[in-house]
Amino acid sequence: MTRRYYSSRTNPKALTIADLYWKLQNLYLMFLNRDYFKRMGGITSYGGVPTSIEYEAALALKFQPFPINDWEQAYITEDNIFDTIEFLYDHVSQPGEKVDMTSDTVFHYVDYDHYDDKAGRTEFRQKANDFLRDYKPGYELAQDGHIQAIGTEGLQYIIDAEIPAYDEANVDGKVRNAVAKWRSRHSTLVEKKEAIRELADVFEWLKKDEGLANVLDKKDDSAIFDIANSFAIRHHNTRQKANYDKAIWYSWMFHFYLATYHAVIRLLLKEREQTQNHGAGH
Repeated sequence: MTRRYYSSRTNPKALTIADLYWKLQNLYLMFLNRDYFKRMGGITSYGGVPTSIEYEAALALKFQPFPINDWEQAYITEDNIFDTIEFLYDHVSQPGEKVDMTSDTVFHYVDYDHYDDKAGRTEFRQKANDFLRDYKPGYELAQDGHIQAIGTEGLQYIIDAEIPAYDEANVDGKVRNAVAKWRSRHSTLVEKKEAIRELADVFEWLKKDEGLANVLDKKDDSAIFDIANSFAIRHHNTRQKANYDKAIWYSWMFHFYLATYHAVIRLLLKEREQTQNHGAGH
């Protein structure tokens, strides 16, 4: 992360859509001038944009992003900007040193001795994330190349926390899916509710098949399911609360379940290890 200057520190989340497009242009030009798009896209500052990458972009996206620094006003939308950042991320690679080379026909030229895709993407992500965090609620370009919401300030570490290996089919994969659904920049309240329900279902499975009660007090165990049932997340009956601010309470419920999951799954892993060690001792 680069240093955040005065206006970003004192007035965060202040970028407009016009600002975001201006940032995209400069992001593209910065890496273009350093030949970061040469290996994967054939794009250079001296040779322009080859038709092959234009065709690829036209097929992959819903519009033609090239030339990136000369969009019509109608194209300057959040979706187009985010799609273009993701597309560029897929085509960035850090060049090595320039060296003298000779072709098969004994033609002498200068080119890069190697490229590093991982280093290029890491640097691109850092520069993109420096300004994405200041647009609307705050976004980031993840390592998988998807732009997603950062999350509520102070709770980001819970969302970013590693999912420990426990049971891929019944726990790990479902938690990752719930987090991805919650963080999607297009996530609706209906989808956020589904993310909460998926986490609640994980607890239901842990209770039935993995001895959740062994690591939780009975009151804590009850609270986990009372929340989802009382707020009409999992079941439906006349005693449930329906007249509440879903945007606020869904956020609270999701982060509560995710934080509880991280605590519970580590307790279960610890219990599993102790049981295995005890069995090995005999």
